[in-house]
Parts: sequence; structure tokens; C-alpha cells
Amino acid sequence: MSRGAIHTSSLHKADRMWLLLGGCIEPLRRTGERRYTHDLFDHPLRANGRRDDVPAKLLSRLKQLLKMRAANDSHWTA
Repeated sequence: MSRGAIHTSSLHKADRMWLLLGGCIEPLRRTGERRYTHDLFDHPLRANGRRDDVPAKLLSRLKQLLKMRAANDSHWTA
């Protein structure tokens, strides 16, 4: 995976990053939405899984996770 900037163009890439950073994605039944959970966040994030672009809130959380990973890079185990 490239270390370039994160863009809002591909939900597939954002989902892959979320999973690689230790998150979990659960599809919500019959709604087309997905629930994004991570141990470091208190509240899950709900996003429309039918769209191709990345929701701003998911992008923000990915950036937070990457900053935490960079700050603790010597202790990162994933």
C-alpha cells in the first residue's frame, strides 16, 4: 500500500486501510450501510456502503489512526 495522501475517491481502498489498521466492518442488514468499529474509538461510525466515495468522517478517523501509528511507530505490532 502506498504511503501517499489518503483521498476520497475509493471506498474499497479506505475499507482495506481500516481493516489493516485493526478495525472491523460490519454490513447492516437491508440498509446498504456499514458499521465501522475500532477499539480506539468509543462510538462506531455508520456509512453508506453503496457509494463509491469515502465519507469525510471515515477519512478523518483513518487519518487519526495513521497519526497514532506514526507516533507509536516503534511499538506498532500490526
